[in-house]
Amino acid sequence: MTGLILLTYGNIGHELLTAATHILNQSVEQIKVISVYDQPDTADTLPAQIHQAIEQLKKSRQCLILIDLHGCTHFNIARKFAGQSRVALVSGLNLPMLLRVLSHRDEDLVTLSHYAEEGGVMGISTISDTPDENCGDRNKH
Repeated sequence: MTGLILLTYGNIGHELLTAATHILNQSVEQIKVISVYDQPDTADTLPAQIHQAIEQLKKSRQCLILIDLHGCTHFNIARKFAGQSRVALVSGLNLPMLLRVLSHRDEDLVTLSHYAEEGGVMGISTISDTPDENCGDRNKH
């Protein structure tokens, strides 16, 4: 089973995990949630938090870090760990991505990373009717 780290701003990771366990109607193991609040010392303290979470997930054969936002401080710090053996990182965390990963945790890391990305993208859709002529033009009121 793959160990998971949810690395997100605020309580997003906790809330996504709560929703996923409710939808799947099962508890989950080998998951660590790290909440980031952009404190002045984040760049100093976060690497140790990530390292500790990876160590705590050692009995998992591999570790996948799921991050909410590509390019942010915690993404840039976490990507340094993705170069390690058996650690991968996928950004853009959303609920469909998490559900997909939780349903395929026995896959190898490369396959699971693809499932994560696919789940995240498949969970995005646009439903649109013919746009209102006044939509977006605030001066036509």
